[in-house]
Amino acid sequence: MDRPNFPQWTILAFVEQLAEGTPLPGGGCAVSVVGALAAALGSLAGQISRRKTADPEQEAALAAIQPQIERARQTFLDLIDADALAYHEVVLARRLPHATAAARQLRDQAIIQAFARACGPPLDMARLGLEVLDWATLLAEKGSPVILADVGVMGFLALAVVHGGLVNVLANLTMMAGAPETAAWHREATGLKTAAEARGRNFAAAIYSRLASGLS
Repeated sequence: MDRPNFPQWTILAFVEQLAEGTPLPGGGCAVSVVGALAAALGSLAGQISRRKTADPEQEAALAAIQPQIERARQTFLDLIDADALAYHEVVLARRLPHATAAARQLRDQAIIQAFARACGPPLDMARLGLEVLDWATLLAEKGSPVILADVGVMGFLALAVVHGGLVNVLANLTMMAGAPETAAWHREATGLKTAAEARGRNFAAAIYSRLASGLS
């Protein structure tokens, strides 16, 4: 399969293809698109906040995360195609012949290996989504009041990215029973889930508290 270049597609074309009922693009690609959107909102919020603050320490804190947010945005864009290409290997493995016992054994091994490779991109999405969630919490606490809506969307999208990436990983692991990587990846996925739940609560408290203070 050639690189699909999904990041170059229009929003309409991507959404329509997603709804077609074909294997690609699928949920993993959608998760990475959401991650890129979350990071883009973070870049927007950070730049506006830096222009509006008169506090040097606050400006320095916001400046420090700006290049990281921009790298995250590009990484998420790269992961859209990476996820598609990895899952395409699963599709090809499932199409291998399985008429004989020997062929079935080879096919089963190929499927497990393909699912193992397909765990990589969504696991990267979940890890990076957690970082974006942390940056959203910082922006919720230190950003300008005028960008709090953008930061709110950023943080909740980042939280969705973590969980979206993890459900893709865990779904792949169910197809890899007995593979040596399964236990370690399951432990990491469980740890990321626990971290996301805790940091998600912190983010929600920060953004809603900041919004409430503006109403009083």
